[in-house]
Amino acid sequence: MYERFALEYAAHAESGAYNAYYDRPAVLGLAGDVAGATVFDAACGPGLYAAELLDRGARVLGCDSSATFVDLARERTGGRADLRVHDLAEPLTWVPDGSVDLVVLALAVHYLDDPAALLREFRRVLRPDGAVVLSTEHPAKAWRRLGGSYFDVGVVEESLSGEHEWPVRAWRRPLTDLHAVFRRAGFLVEELLEPRPVPEMADRYPDDHAALSTFPAFIAFRLIPDPRAGAR
Repeated sequence: MYERFALEYAAHAESGAYNAYYDRPAVLGLAGDVAGATVFDAACGPGLYAAELLDRGARVLGCDSSATFVDLARERTGGRADLRVHDLAEPLTWVPDGSVDLVVLALAVHYLDDPAALLREFRRVLRPDGAVVLSTEHPAKAWRRLGGSYFDVGVVEESLSGEHEWPVRAWRRPLTDLHAVFRRAGFLVEELLEPRPVPEMADRYPDDHAALSTFPAFIAFRLIPDPRAGAR
């Protein structure tokens, strides 16, 4: 989907309120100390998370279904990361079992028709003490915007941004359903985060800072393999 507006989105995400001052700090905070770790950046986009992870001392590999995004990410990371064009609906055949310390999936799980299948693949490539850090739109935010029942589960087609015609297709799910996806894939929630905007947002985007200080737009999780689930 993003291939159609990849260049425009990349410019927006680099310094946009919800990306630079909200989601990236939240996701990277949940990632913790990555020095010396092998991190898989799934749906790497234009490489904004990958570049930060590399600067923090991680070895980074990853993918995105958009060839333009992967080109931008390779340029941004200066060849320091192994980044490939790949659809996350397909197995990560080039990533060996138990070879990754951390998987990052930022603002992408809601695009997948079968997120549990991808999470099971993450579980395969993770080391036993590894983790997945992912973020998505907060279900309450989706309900406030879309209406209907909070408990609706289904596909929604809309524009990614109110300022741009960036059409996307995504799933809305209540928190209970999302948690059930994690459990079916063999993960436990180690940490749940409803992010607050970083203080710097107030200077550049005061209206967004005020709104996000009172109601969450995104939600983030740190997931760990459930030892009771057995090998996958």
